[in-house]
Amino acid sequence: MTQQAIRLYIPGTPTGQKRVQAVRRGEHAGVHKDEKQKKREDVMLAQIAAKAPGEPLTGPLELGVYAYLPIPASKPKKWQAAARAGLMRPTKKPDLSNAIKNIEDVMTMAGFWTDDKLIVGYLPGTGKYYSDNPHWLIVVQPWVPKPSGGAI
Repeated sequence: MTQQAIRLYIPGTPTGQKRVQAVRRGEHAGVHKDEKQKKREDVMLAQIAAKAPGEPLTGPLELGVYAYLPIPASKPKKWQAAARAGLMRPTKKPDLSNAIKNIEDVMTMAGFWTDDKLIVGYLPGTGKYYSDNPHWLIVVQPWVPKPSGGAI
């Protein structure tokens, strides 16, 4: 069976994956996730799980993660117009790598794949953008070999 590309629109302001916190209670040490992070993951998981395929995806996959962040109201109107036109790109948090990791982890929990090690590359344009309507756009598709072999 040939797998088709899957496109997901997830409303809400994109965030990055936070580091786990180390804790020590008496003789015992452990780690735990930030409570806000867990709550955001639960909301995203509910949205993403509803769109998960019946069976986990297999084989090498490519992932596109397009994080649309809110346009800062504190910026001048000219700057905001440039951001809307795609002439400005976010350079503030979340870090792109943390945002992608957040999506990969939630999609793993949702059952899109058994392990995010199946992701062999990112689709062109993967990145952070500005929008009046903050959201995630996620695309997952099977990797297709290219005659040139791959790396430059």
